[in-house]
Amino acid sequence: MSTRIPSTDPILDNIQANILKGHGRDFAHHLFFQFKTNTSAKAKDWIGSFAWTTAKKQLLGTELFKAGKITDGGPVFTLSLSSTGYDKLGLASSKPFGGSFANGMKASAGLLGDDISIWDEGFKDSVDMMILVADDDSKKVKALADDIVAQVTVFARLLVNQRGNVLKMKGGSGIEHFGYADGISQPLFLEEDVANQPSTVEWNDETDTARLLVADFESDPNCFGSFLVFRKLEQNVKAFKDAEGDNPPIPTVLPVVQDVDGKPNSELAGAMLVGRFENGTPTVKSSIELNPNPFSVTNDFDYRDDLPALKCPFHSHIRLMNPRNGDTDAGDVSEQRITRRGMPYDDVKRIPEDRITTISDDLLDGSQPEKGVGLLFMCYQNNIELQFEIIQGFWANLGQIKTHIIGAEDSLIGQGANPPKTLPKQWGQPAQSSSFSFHGFVKNRGGEYFFTPSICFLRKLRTDQNLAQ
Repeated sequence: MSTRIPSTDPILDNIQANILKGHGRDFAHHLFFQFKTNTSAKAKDWIGSFAWTTAKKQLLGTELFKAGKITDGGPVFTLSLSSTGYDKLGLASSKPFGGSFANGMKASAGLLGDDISIWDEGFKDSVDMMILVADDDSKKVKALADDIVAQVTVFARLLVNQRGNVLKMKGGSGIEHFGYADGISQPLFLEEDVANQPSTVEWNDETDTARLLVADFESDPNCFGSFLVFRKLEQNVKAFKDAEGDNPPIPTVLPVVQDVDGKPNSELAGAMLVGRFENGTPTVKSSIELNPNPFSVTNDFDYRDDLPALKCPFHSHIRLMNPRNGDTDAGDVSEQRITRRGMPYDDVKRIPEDRITTISDDLLDGSQPEKGVGLLFMCYQNNIELQFEIIQGFWANLGQIKTHIIGAEDSLIGQGANPPKTLPKQWGQPAQSSSFSFHGFVKNRGGEYFFTPSICFLRKLRTDQNLAQ
């Protein structure tokens, strides 16, 4: 298996969709099930016979859509199993190795800073299986999800049906509920995606598949799966915007940071905590929001010109999550990189469905929920303990990247004590502001660790079941 996967590679027929490349659909239902007792035979037969979407089929649909040969890439279906799911199906001996996966997310609550008492009821239970159903038509995807629930009910009980949908500004850029650009930088594994990067002078998103894939079928070297982390992260939009100073007369808790010319910029402090302005302009490149914001600025950057972190603080969200070789004290942290595949959720209908791809600032400002909206965080990786748990448990929650204690924690997703922090008084200058507190706007409402098996493994379930009959 090569680092760059060509479109002709046979592994594409054996890897489920959404792993090597995001599914790209506007809507998705994430169905969480618990297996019923004494139904493993029925479950394995159904799982092994269902037409799960392969990476090859997903990429072919994308290619035909871009060529104008089809108007819809069609639905995407994927299946993932938790450790208890493997056990209940009688597949404990086939379970991929991983201590955190084997124990489940609840066992890592202390490390992750999770309060399980506030989780949604369905996630408090034992989740055995997750099925993702995605499509560009909200009515179609709901009907498909409902049909799967009806089929599965003979061997499993539905715990949670969590809907998600994209959020895009009028210009087409994806955002999250706080209004900041999201999903800009992602690991790239496919030969075509690596080659099509617009600019790679300072940063290249090409990533070794060893960070993502796990061999899953001993008799076939082309079969791979990946560990999946799912977390429902609720965002308190009003509290966040109040603290940013976006809701006068409520005063901001943030200092006013001066731009490169010494002019006060009311947006700069919030941008430095995120690492980007709302439109995606990285603060390491500019002290003002750039319009237009070219890709050579948006993603082709690292921190070699900001080693003391005076333009983009060490504790900024994007610098903590992906240090980009800009933390010389920590050294090489590329092995921790995860592959994000999440999407926003909106349980309270903050954004009308017909506006989710044409969102305006006025629409965001007009509705600021305190609950019921957030991010369905999903990430794939080769090793949960060495990737996600280090990023969340140490980098975000403790502000510690290897031996480098950066002196502050992630203001967005940090779930540690999150003591007060400072920002430069002026962009690029060493003098620091007074300390301030800015945290507690995101809470985990539930989740689980899964493994998304290879297509080979899933098909074999039916074969084995038929042989047993």
